[in-house]
Amino acid sequence: MKESFVIVSGAPTHIITWGRWIEESIEDVPEIVLCIPGNPGLVGFYIEFLSSLYDQLEQKIPVWIIGHSGHEEPSENSKIAVPYLKGNENKFDLDGQLQHKKEFIQRFVPTNVKIHLVGHSIGAWMVLQLLEHANIRERIKKCYLLFPTLERMLDSSNGWNFSKIGVPLYTTLGFLIPLFNRLPKVMQTFAVQFYFWLLNIPKSFIDTALEYCKAPVMEKVIFLAKDEMSRVRDLDRHLIEKHLALLKLYYGTTDGWVPVEYYNELCAQFPEIDAELDKECINHAFVLRHSKPMSRIVSKMIKRYSEIN
Repeated sequence: MKESFVIVSGAPTHIITWGRWIEESIEDVPEIVLCIPGNPGLVGFYIEFLSSLYDQLEQKIPVWIIGHSGHEEPSENSKIAVPYLKGNENKFDLDGQLQHKKEFIQRFVPTNVKIHLVGHSIGAWMVLQLLEHANIRERIKKCYLLFPTLERMLDSSNGWNFSKIGVPLYTTLGFLIPLFNRLPKVMQTFAVQFYFWLLNIPKSFIDTALEYCKAPVMEKVIFLAKDEMSRVRDLDRHLIEKHLALLKLYYGTTDGWVPVEYYNELCAQFPEIDAELDKECINHAFVLRHSKPMSRIVSKMIKRYSEIN
């Protein structure tokens, strides 16, 4: 595993790879796996999932993940800084994140290398939009949309909770986040550990959670989420139909963002669609507790379409 911050679309971006670094030659590699995360788009949440996926693929296919622009910051000693949200909103909304991913693919993935494109949650929506760019689409082997937020986000139970409770709470108490950031690191860590203990979240995510708790990061995460609620409304049936052959969708049965009715309605509208309903009670935020079973599921999908045996 190798990781670093790379400037993409004018912002330092956290990249992690398994098998081949992005700046190494991959002309001899026929395929790669590229993961676009959900929101928050901090790559640390996906390390266990993608490490396991790389192993499940017998380490024959390089696996990459690109974090969302502005959702992580380099170390304090770094000479590069993430732009402020104010005045740079177009870099951090959905369109900005799409441009960010498009630039990354065009810069680092040679045209002869095919991509298994994995999108989680809002990352699935981004994957679908990226297929509209011919120079991206022609590189795609298959798209795997996991717990995909493709429609009616605001109408879901989690969408209601976010808009009616989360946003007002953040607006009212958001000033506490910078105060939390001023606490000694040991106190911040203890607070996160206690929260993880309450929710039974593995301690391995503490460092990533502390990064998420930084005021400039959380500000951009909330900003993107608000844009999602506003933009991801009706299902884009034209895009689904146009790119049907490239899509594999995986829905949860206990998903507060994507209820089962969305899956049922999609299958009714597109009887030939390659969509699957989870049978293992895996949560929407699978990276927190179900990384290994999800990696086994996704590896089977990829092996079905891969040319590497």
